[in-house]
Parts: sequence; C-alpha cells; structure tokens
Amino acid sequence: MTAKWPETRRGAELYGLNREFLELLRDGAREPEVFGLAAPLRQRLAGLSPAQLDNIARTPCLLASFSVLPPTRPARGVAEPAGQRPAPMPAPLAEASRLFAASLLAWLWHTAREDRLLAVLCMGPGLHDLDGLAAAPFGELQRAAVMATEHLEARFCRHPRLWPDLLRAAASGDTQLMAITRLSAVQLTLVQRVPLHGSPSWPATKH
Repeated sequence: MTAKWPETRRGAELYGLNREFLELLRDGAREPEVFGLAAPLRQRLAGLSPAQLDNIARTPCLLASFSVLPPTRPARGVAEPAGQRPAPMPAPLAEASRLFAASLLAWLWHTAREDRLLAVLCMGPGLHDLDGLAAAPFGELQRAAVMATEHLEARFCRHPRLWPDLLRAAASGDTQLMAITRLSAVQLTLVQRVPLHGSPSWPATKH
C-alpha cells in the first residue's frame, strides 16, 4: 500500500462505503441493538458534525463488515445452523440497511475478483472464503444478498478500543491523532487472529 493509496479510485470507493455506513449507524442511534456497535457509541456518532464523520470515513479500510459472509452457494441438503437473529429494525432503517448490505456484498465480490490484496485488507485474513466469493456466479450473489442484512455489522465492533478511539480522535480535531487512529484500523486488519471457533481474538493493546 503506497502513501497515496487512499487517493486512488479504490480509496474513493472505500470512503463512500464508510460514509454511507456511518449514516446507517447514526440512523440507528436510538435502537437498542443494531450493527453490533454499542448504543452509546452510535449515539456519540449521531452527535458528530459532517466534517468529523468525513474524517472517520477516510479510514483506509472498510468500517462495515459481515459477521458471517452470506453463503453464495446453495446448501446441499444440509440446513444452515440457526444463529441469533438480529432485532427487528424500523422499516426505513431496514430498507436502507438492505440496500447497503447488497451494495457492500457486490463490491466485495468484485474486489475479490480484481484485487485480492485489497480484499484481504477489507475482509480480514482468514475471516471469509475469498476464493469462494470470487468464484460465485452473479446469480448466486443476488441470492446471498437477500440474507446479507442480518449479518451486517460495524467492523471491529468487538474490539475494545477502535471505535471509541475513532470517535475521540474525530471529536478532538487533532489531525495527527486522527491519522494515527486511522492507521491503527489498518493494522488490525493485518494482525487480526481468527480461531477455529468463536469470535476473533485480538492482540493485547499496548498503553
């Protein structure tokens, strides 16, 4: 990744996806449980200015993710395991979430085919089957998009520090702190460890 990478077309696409997702988080600020991010953090996001949100959105990796990549191939006689379904959303938020989740899945599919390094940066090493996603026909991708919304979440929402740090840096107006915090998100994409079972584990945070 070069120093000017965020200024490329891909960087502009990432910014657009991040900015749209931040608006979803703000729209869901009063909901008890949406997108995996704690309500107090969503409420703090709702209080930020457009310029402060722009600063967060310029993080050079995706801030939205899927807790489980929606299956792009039909099940072969085996039912998918039943997981905990997300709480119902108000109709306008649910519709906006469906559109965003379908757009995000299509963008990841295209990126997995065209730029594997960027796909790893955006999806995380070991989190999802990149080859399976890249090989999926577009028709199967459309089917998967129907189920994508229930798996949509804020990326790193289970990390203890990243989202609080992003909010704090954006509110501070300190450009150097904001730049350092953005880079810490990129670092997490590279060092994230995913066990065979359970949630991702994270390296110990140094203070």
